Amino acid sequence: MRDLRASPTTKSGIFGASAFSLIPEVSSYLSESKREVIRQPEIRVYYWRGVPNFGDVLAAPLLTRFSDVKATWSPIDAAQVATSGSVLEHIPAGWGGFVVGSGRLVEGSRLHLERAEIMAVRGPLTARSIGRPDCVIGDPGLLADELVTVRTRDIRLGLVPHWSDASLARRPEFQRYDPIVINIRDDPLAVLRLIGRCQKIIASSLHGLIVADAFGIPRRFEPTPQFDREGGLFKFRDYHASIGMPLKIGETQQANWHIVEDRKSELFDVFTDLGRLLGGSWWR
Repeated sequence: MRDLRASPTTKSGIFGASAFSLIPEVSSYLSESKREVIRQPEIRVYYWRGVPNFGDVLAAPLLTRFSDVKATWSPIDAAQVATSGSVLEHIPAGWGGFVVGSGRLVEGSRLHLERAEIMAVRGPLTARSIGRPDCVIGDPGLLADELVTVRTRDIRLGLVPHWSDASLARRPEFQRYDPIVINIRDDPLAVLRLIGRCQKIIASSLHGLIVADAFGIPRRFEPTPQFDREGGLFKFRDYHASIGMPLKIGETQQANWHIVEDRKSELFDVFTDLGRLLGGSWWR
């Protein structure tokens, strides 16, 4: 079994803020093509980082790429945006930021979204449960393939275990395919490149499945018992409903490319609108 390690996870510092504000600070960089100073608003984004996890950490590069802002991690009570991951339960009462593609972890849990601006949620189960059945749906991870360039699909099988899953990488039935084990704690862009090089993905990580769908790669879901203590399979059912595909365990599936492209297009528009709301694309 091969283990193609990606580079160590890049850690973001906390963007200090003593009070919640939707007025962004501004950073600058020099355009290589026009030699002009381009100023990007600095915004505070929340994602879960109790355990390093590429799917959650993707929040910052996705916001930079599609909303044209400089995103830095913040505790939820000071954050302006919540996006990747099952984090709706983390939002405190009175929070007035933007929800862009997040989902709930536990079906029927108590949420505090009264003041939140809901721009998109992960799937239709989350949307209906918060009384927003017509909300834009789609996990932001479906845009992940736009963040990297993959030129070859030369790895026969990639295994993407959930952070709590110690068994998937050792399953004997997969070893004859000489799989690589993709560590979700590694640098998120390096993880994306490895997934993109695979001909097939087997994952207990939800974002392993989502990124496989983004790249159009056949994939297979193998759950871990840890999910029984983390909301069960709700987040998996929610995501699969968003792409019109039944959740199946232990069977190879491939997402409908047309539906995935529709979700991507809608998410692109949401991220673009968010960038405008936060003051993106400032030139002088």
